[in-house]
Amino acid sequence: MFVPQIFPQRLEHQEHSLSKEFSLLVWNIHKENQQLPFQKKLAELLTQNPSDFVLFQEVKYPKTAPYSFESYSYAIASNIETSKNVFGVLTAAKVSFEKINTNITTQREMGVATRKSLLTTQHRLSSGKILHMVNLHAINFVSLKSFTLEMEKIKRELLQYSGPMIIGGDFNNWSTKRVKVLEGFQKKLSLEKADVDEYHHIKHIFSKPLDHIFYRGVKLLKAEAIDTKRISDHNPIFATFTTE
Repeated sequence: MFVPQIFPQRLEHQEHSLSKEFSLLVWNIHKENQQLPFQKKLAELLTQNPSDFVLFQEVKYPKTAPYSFESYSYAIASNIETSKNVFGVLTAAKVSFEKINTNITTQREMGVATRKSLLTTQHRLSSGKILHMVNLHAINFVSLKSFTLEMEKIKRELLQYSGPMIIGGDFNNWSTKRVKVLEGFQKKLSLEKADVDEYHHIKHIFSKPLDHIFYRGVKLLKAEAIDTKRISDHNPIFATFTTE
């Protein structure tokens, strides 16, 4: 395992623009995307909940037989690379990617293990404004101080971007103090938190939900957590937005 040098992309929708109403699926997939049960469940989910965007955390991307995400363009921000695979967060979309920015934590989990990655992509709304889509997997097995420093680093980066923004992912906010850090992060970026139906399906640790969607500059129509019967150790959140 070594510092990632590969950040896979496939961009095939550069002539496509985003409609006024759009949807996204956010899911920590626990590296299950190469498994047949996951692939069947994902196909079912996307049939029932057509999604313009898909934000995965913990995706597994084989180097020798690249992951084919049918009908989507995608970009990956890698946090782990081995001789055979790349792992990280993946943002897939059926619209053009105007810009792609990858980042990685300074801290390693447990001091010697993996870093976590962040992917920010830009997409043009029907209004002509730019939507900043942020796919985040927050660092986990570190001290509160290190967690806070990494969230501050992400916040500084995102403060560069004005206008509509959606942040989705696994925030690893499993303690009251981490929740407070996340609340400060949300406030500083002027974000609203999606009110999710079927809330109990979201993964909780110590009664704290880990997966969230935050947004600004767009209107949330609906968000729902979907029970996938332990395909992953997390369940996906499906949300629909409209431009303001």
